[in-house]
Amino acid sequence: MADIRTEITIPVPPDDVWRVLLDMEAYSGWNPLVTAVRGAPEPGGTIRIRLKVGTLPPLWVPVIVETFRPGERLCWSFTLPFRILRAEHCFSLSEEPDGSTRFLNTEQFTGLLGGVAGTLMNRFFLDDYRGMDRSLAARVAAG
Repeated sequence: MADIRTEITIPVPPDDVWRVLLDMEAYSGWNPLVTAVRGAPEPGGTIRIRLKVGTLPPLWVPVIVETFRPGERLCWSFTLPFRILRAEHCFSLSEEPDGSTRFLNTEQFTGLLGGVAGTLMNRFFLDDYRGMDRSLAARVAAG
């Protein structure tokens, strides 16, 4: 198992961050990693996300919404046939004592190719995840 984990503190309450995360039609205006979303995030439902990592061409990926806890956590997963690779991406929000939001952006890779995928993603695309975190913070700050 290999994971990606980035985090950022955003100086607003979690509900403000959550509103931006749920406005998926606006992702193309601020999110450099998940540049578009088709569908509504409902537990067990399928949505399509458009990923843009590094210099690779954008790729549409169908994902299943695994967790949807308003104001707190949104996770979706993608699984290749025969479970040779499963990736679960989560956005987690928690309120800090000063009222700001601690935003965690994680991806867990499992399956036969999980270790390899996680290692490659960390080595070549970790900055893309950090860029998304910074862009989210900027979008929230802009209102």
